[in-house]
Amino acid sequence: MKVSRKQMTFFTAVARAHSTDEYTPYTHFSYVDSAGHYSGPDITNNVATLEKLSKMGIVRLVGDEDDFTVELVERTDFLAGWFDGVRAASRGEGTDYSAYCSMPMAFVAGHQHWNEQQKPTAIQYKDEFQRRCHGFPCVDTGEIWRQE
Repeated sequence: MKVSRKQMTFFTAVARAHSTDEYTPYTHFSYVDSAGHYSGPDITNNVATLEKLSKMGIVRLVGDEDDFTVELVERTDFLAGWFDGVRAASRGEGTDYSAYCSMPMAFVAGHQHWNEQQKPTAIQYKDEFQRRCHGFPCVDTGEIWRQE
């Protein structure tokens, strides 16, 4: 299974989403509120992808067609699957475990994103600039960031 580029853009935006409760002086393009609703241009711009993911039962659109947020149907499973995919890729393992994961697409997406981040041109995650991604270590602190 390979996750399409448009789906990867969405999943990566979800994994990078910053809490709306946390002040940041930096511009980010995806946010998550305390109810688990995701917003921001990287989240809501591709309506066709969102509709496809909605039909697959992965997301739910909340609000009206002009002003909506996105809710992951199984947010905990998505974040765990993404984290496990990142961890497997960091160990050099393949995506075989995705068959046993409750959210295989999230596992594969996390795995793909890890491999994309290993390219020399990738912008590293750095806590100092609040550039973080779920399951990835921040290069300046070494701590693995987890989206709550």
